[in-house]
Amino acid sequence: MRIRAFPMFSVGAALAAGLLAAALLAHPAAAKDDKASDPCFDGKLSIKEVLDACQAFIDGGSDDKTLLIRAHSVRAMGLSATGNLDEAMVDINAAVEIDPKRANSYFMRAAAYDAMKDYDNAITDLDQAIELKDDDGDYYLLRGLVYTHKNDLDTALTDLNKKVELDPKAVNGYSSRGEIYRKRKEYDESIADYTKVIELDPETAKGYVDRGWVYVLSDDLDKAGPDFDTALKIQGNNALALVGRGVVKSRTGEPTDGSADLRMAEKLEPGVFDQVRAMGVK
Repeated sequence: MRIRAFPMFSVGAALAAGLLAAALLAHPAAAKDDKASDPCFDGKLSIKEVLDACQAFIDGGSDDKTLLIRAHSVRAMGLSATGNLDEAMVDINAAVEIDPKRANSYFMRAAAYDAMKDYDNAITDLDQAIELKDDDGDYYLLRGLVYTHKNDLDTALTDLNKKVELDPKAVNGYSSRGEIYRKRKEYDESIADYTKVIELDPETAKGYVDRGWVYVLSDDLDKAGPDFDTALKIQGNNALALVGRGVVKSRTGEPTDGSADLRMAEKLEPGVFDQVRAMGVK
């Protein structure tokens, strides 16, 4: 297995995973001269090789705090990618101890706690990260996700509003807030956020799928259908879009009109109907 960036923490909050990888990669630990960088940092080897290289760097006794923190962070991401969350937490704790004033280490540890469903500790770490650096929208985004996992939608919405305020051109803020509005059955607000997602990223199917389902929930099938059609033009094997198109066909025509789409969706993604029911669609 070759990697350039480790997936971070295999959790339902895939968005948090992307945030963490981006946060780490945004500050590459480049070599200070023209020599090749350490294998721990260039991310071009197998997970085991990178883990071993990072451990060797740590054991080497470097006094460069920035590189030591990155080595522990890369190890944490690699360990999480192989399902070793407990071991990953050891490295994240080490990164926090090296520099307790580094906000991003608390951010990473919060994601680990979230993966472990230890939401209270995740929020404590995110509170600390925000106290240290209150202008990073991703910290509010992750905290909003954690509050969502705790089913505290009011507090989650406050954090997601802050994310959108700080990063008005970031798709993930609108997408996450749109989901909160959908859960709160505030469909007009949800549609507005997903419309913004589409405006910012018109070539990705997800925005159309998400908005299409909110149109279904608000019984506006005339608008839902075109959204699912557009999503399927972009990504023909999108199971949620196929279910959506099938539902629209069956509700606007004969009950069996959407059966082919529904069968194909279940074949592509068993359990997709459970996802639809979880959105409140009957």
